[in-house]
This record gives sequence, C-alpha cells and structure tokens, in this order.
Amino acid sequence: MQNKSNLIISVIFFLTFIIHFAIWKFAFHLDEVIIIKFYLFLTIIFMMMVTLIILINKIVPQFLGLALIGLILVKFGLMYLIKNKLHFEAIPNYKFHFIMPYFVLTALLTYYAIRLINYDKKQ
Repeated sequence: MQNKSNLIISVIFFLTFIIHFAIWKFAFHLDEVIIIKFYLFLTIIFMMMVTLIILINKIVPQFLGLALIGLILVKFGLMYLIKNKLHFEAIPNYKFHFIMPYFVLTALLTYYAIRLINYDKKQ
C-alpha cells in the first residue's frame, strides 16, 4: 500500500511542478527563482506533514483525521507567513500561482491520510 501511494503522490507532485513551472516561465515570462523557492518550501512542508501523519498513525491511529485537520491549519498559517516573505502581491495573478499548488498538495496529503485510514481498517 505504501509504495503505490507514495509513487502516485510523487508523480502528481512533480507533474504539478513541471506544468506550473512551464506556465510560469514560458507563458508569463516571470522570474523562476521565486517559484523554485516556493516549491522548495512546499516540498519541505509536505514531507514533514507526511512524516507526521505516519507517526500519528503509528502512535494514535484513531486521531489521524483530527490530526490531518490540524496539520492543514498549520500549513495554512505557514503559507500566510511565506506569502508575506516572498512578496506574492508583486506577481500578476499571484492567487492563481500560489493558491492552486497549495490546494493540490493539501488534496494529496488528504489522499495519503485516507489511504492510511483505509489500510488500517483492512488490517
């Protein structure tokens, strides 16, 4: 179960990055440093949250859903802080460029947690 979910999540994440980077660079002709910093931040946060979900699932699996909601709120707060740090408002259509990847990774995190919950029920 773990390897299949990890592969699906990794492929979707890299496809999201490649498509978004291509739109960013070739359609809008914007500086690629900002988007690379942003995706580096998203990757680190995403991996930390996946690790926390795995740990929570091993320690207290009955609270995995509640922990997921809490982690999404923490991620939202971190995104607000990074938004001010990278000066997103200077980029045209910044809501499209920075909110959509946030929702894609939140959906992938939710998918991973659902797979863990369903896998535990089968056991």
